[in-house]
Amino acid sequence: MTRKTITELLQIKASKRMRPDKTSYTALLFSDECAIADETGLSLLAVECAALSEDILPERYSRNQKSFSNNDQLNLLQSHVAIMGLGGLGGTVTEILARIGVGSLTLVDGDCFDESNLNRQILSSPALLGASKAKTARNRVNEINPAIKVTSVQDFLTDSNGETLLTGAQLAVDCLDTISARFILEKACKSTGIPLVSAAIGGSNGQATVIFPEDPGLRLIYGPVDKTAQSGIEATLGTLPYAAMYMAAVQCAEITTILLGAPAELKNKLFIADVQEHSADVITLQSP
Repeated sequence: MTRKTITELLQIKASKRMRPDKTSYTALLFSDECAIADETGLSLLAVECAALSEDILPERYSRNQKSFSNNDQLNLLQSHVAIMGLGGLGGTVTEILARIGVGSLTLVDGDCFDESNLNRQILSSPALLGASKAKTARNRVNEINPAIKVTSVQDFLTDSNGETLLTGAQLAVDCLDTISARFILEKACKSTGIPLVSAAIGGSNGQATVIFPEDPGLRLIYGPVDKTAQSGIEATLGTLPYAAMYMAAVQCAEITTILLGAPAELKNKLFIADVQEHSADVITLQSP
């Protein structure tokens, strides 16, 4: 029997489905993705990309529409994002990007879970106390979206490894917990020529910004790198779970905007919010 091509298999397995608004689309169910991957030897990621190239939507992404087109979804699957820090912000950013369909993720954190993480870090649980955050994040992505290509690194960001950790990434996400580490990441992003989506939280407050290689960046928020404090307000105010998840969502909105080629809303701007008071504002960052 002649082996069928990926295009033939997609046409056989694809089916018409209806959105809640009664518009139709051509879909590919996960079970059929797996069957095609088994028959062709292709990865699930390759099968999903091939499907979208044929205007067939993997069903798991159907509720991303109509915000994203099939071409948008393909672009996300072909994107590579590095997430630095896998705690309150980074764990939720990882969860969102895996579910929305960013195809390659580099997940970096040298830490392990302890009990103080349980109030806000979505990847943590009592059963995982002492477990590597990077390995746990990798396992979580594999569990919820096996098509995603994951590289996990159980190491801390340093001056010497920053550029290496960003290899292949189109964008980096700052989910770090010290100001000094943020400056190290910004330096690595500028050296590799990729944008940085940065956020921080303290108590019920949060802030976020987007920094491109040509931008002044973090010094407009924190001042010169040699005169900044080691930690931010989280050391005093603590870190509440709804602030972490809120700001992670803000980061992911900017990440997808940038990956899809639209202007970043927070480039050279600072989004500040108090989740408890339901207040938010965007201020323009200007050099002194």
